[in-house]
Amino acid sequence: MVFVVALLLLAGASARPVAELGPEIACDSRITRDGQIEREPNLRISPPPVWDAVRHLLVAPISGVGVLAGHALGMQSCAREPLLVMFWPPPHVSAGGTMLGDVFVTWLPASEASSKAYGIGDEGLYVRYGPNISQRRVTERQLALHESRHVNQWAVANFLAGPAAFPVAYAIDGVLFPGSRNHFERAAGLSDGGYPPAPGNWPAPRWPETAALALLVLIIFRRRLRWLSRIAVGGRSQVRAHAPQHCPVHTRGWWTAPASQGEGTVMK
Repeated sequence: MVFVVALLLLAGASARPVAELGPEIACDSRITRDGQIEREPNLRISPPPVWDAVRHLLVAPISGVGVLAGHALGMQSCAREPLLVMFWPPPHVSAGGTMLGDVFVTWLPASEASSKAYGIGDEGLYVRYGPNISQRRVTERQLALHESRHVNQWAVANFLAGPAAFPVAYAIDGVLFPGSRNHFERAAGLSDGGYPPAPGNWPAPRWPETAALALLVLIIFRRRLRWLSRIAVGGRSQVRAHAPQHCPVHTRGWWTAPASQGEGTVMK
């Protein structure tokens, strides 16, 4: 499993620069029926150049996974400073998506997919190239700022603990603090991301997911929990008590080390 994930991240690290160097139509460009492309002005939301380059480098592997996944699903791509956006081609319309590194994969379908969503107001002949989640430039800028802040979160988490750190932390936070309570969404700006105001700061656990999370934690950390349980019951003598050819953590028994070994068996 680890080998497969490593190969996937390696492929992603190669795919992201290729996507960056390839010709991309700017998101929200207007395309006439005769094929002419009219670009909208840049939103000008890029962070400082040095940090922008650093964070692109830090998230390149997982970003490339987003590119590969999008193309595998039949999505198209467009460039929206400072992000790459993957979206469904017409007549499908996206209602939202997920940041994978610096790639915004707009996989959430709108309630009603219609080609009408690819025009703004009374533009008539124009089609807007991209996911068209928003139909106003001001909300486009807000959404892009929100997603750009998520890129910062991905980059910092990748640097501190690897590519799995941010999605794991986000998922755990989302179980205990769902929706607008999520700390990562609040840090990225709730209103910019289209979230309603948070009803409060206290946890509001989703109990089925919380129970599943608790079970998962128990399975993953069962050995250390078992060791701590023996220490709580038997005292300091159980800190180093262990079975033959096992360390204290990997010794079986929730209340005491195996009776045949006794509390006097100490790992040297």
